[in-house]
Formats: sequence, C-alpha cells, structure tokens
Amino acid sequence: MKQVILTSDSPADFPQGLNARLKIRTIPLYVNLQGRSLRDGIEVTPAEIFALYDQQNVIPTTSAIPVGDYKFFFAELLEDGKNEIVHFCIGGQLSSSYQNAVTAAKEFEGVYVIDSESMSVGITLELIHAAAQRDAGLDAASLAEDALKYRRLVRITALLGSPTYMKKSGRCSAVSALGANLLNIRPVIGMSEGKLSSLKKLRGKPADVQMQYLAGLLENPDKFDTRAAFLYHTGVTPDEFQAQIKFVESKGIFEKLYTGHAGSITCTHVGDKATIFAYLVQQ
Repeated sequence: MKQVILTSDSPADFPQGLNARLKIRTIPLYVNLQGRSLRDGIEVTPAEIFALYDQQNVIPTTSAIPVGDYKFFFAELLEDGKNEIVHFCIGGQLSSSYQNAVTAAKEFEGVYVIDSESMSVGITLELIHAAAQRDAGLDAASLAEDALKYRRLVRITALLGSPTYMKKSGRCSAVSALGANLLNIRPVIGMSEGKLSSLKKLRGKPADVQMQYLAGLLENPDKFDTRAAFLYHTGVTPDEFQAQIKFVESKGIFEKLYTGHAGSITCTHVGDKATIFAYLVQQ
C-alpha cells in the first residue's frame, strides 16, 4: 500500500514542532509587503508585519498559492507514484488557493484536495484528526472521505483587537473604526462549515472584553468534544494571554489546550491584539 502524505497550506497555525511530530508538510501562501511577495512562515513573521504597521501604517495583503507552486510541491512528494497525498487548504471562501490546488491535482494520480472550510488553528484541528486516521492505517481515499465529514465539527472564532488596523486594511469604515475605538467596542467573528460571519460585539477594556469573550464561549460545556481546543492570539500582552490560559484551564473542559501566536496570514487578516479560539462540537 502506498504511503499517505498529509500536507496543508501554511495558514494552519501549528504549535511549535507539532507539524513535524505529526509528519505534516506545508506549502506557503504569500504576504505582499512594500512591493515584495514573501513566503509565509519563511520570509516574513508576524512581528515584522506589526512593526511595519506601527512604524509606517503599512498594511500587507496576501496572495493565494499559485497552481505552479502546487504542481511542484505535489510532484516532489509523490516520488513517481510511490506516495499519495491528502492536502488541506485554507477555506475556499477565504482564498483561491483551494481552486488552484484542485487544478494542480488534476495532473496527478493520488492527490486528494480538501477544502478545510476553516482558517488558522481550525485547520490544525482537522489535521490532528487526519494524522490519527493516517496512523490507524486509512488509505488516502478513505482519509479524504473522512475529512469531509470531520470538518463539519470544527468551529473557530476570533475576538478582534484593533479597529484601527481593520480600518486601514479596508475591512471596516473609518467611521466604524472611530466609533469602536471611542466606545471600546470589539467585534467577534466566527467560521463554521466554510462561512465567515460576524457573531457579536463586546464592549469594555481589553482585558475585560477578553474574559467576556471566553466566558461566553465556555458557558455551555456540553456542546464540546473535550479532547482538544486551541487558544491563540496575535499580540495581546503576555499577562493578558496567561490570564486567558488560566481562565480556560480553570473550566476543566478540555483534555488538551494548545496555545500560541498565530502566523503571518492569520495576523494579516484579523489584525493585532486578537484572541482566537478553535474547538470541536459533539458529533
């Protein structure tokens, strides 16, 4: 039986070393910054993105992975038919990477492309499950079929931090950003089954709003698959993040809580000082 290789687009935000332990290969999207097209996770970091914004008010954009990049990536891993690939893409409604991957895969046998219908650590949750299925002996076709069912259980939400960043990026109007700043209003967005939507708005000081956000998410423990969840951020203070971790852990809901800083693609889209939470619902 051919070996199954798991791969993903770079916006899957892995805790340090987890992708290596799970034997998952990634291919980078691009961050466009001051006339340069930089490979996510290789040539640009979140710290550089936010430093440029702080110093020069410059907001980057992102670009999908081209068909040619996918062709080279898949061909190298297939090793002339010795392997099969199951590839997880960032949600198709967020990027044309999925369509480009599908186009590239048509030139090969044994490449299965999955629209994760998610982003950031939502994709990572899907990959953790896929790695377990691979290790249990599923072939690529069966694993891909299972992935399409499993993705329906993934939920990811984000408490956005800086309305000014969102305004500069073109994702909300100047008037809305000004009002949000003056009133200490922070929006919450969410993504499930491929759809990104605005969920609610919270008001208060940053640390208070962060606790409101998490308390609201965790008020109904029975809805969760308790095996794992992700708590990530895009530049909240260390003290704030430690308080968030402590709060989630105090609920005793999850067997494993992964924590960390989101990558460049996620940071570019949700801005600085955001809190991100991904989890699974009960089947």
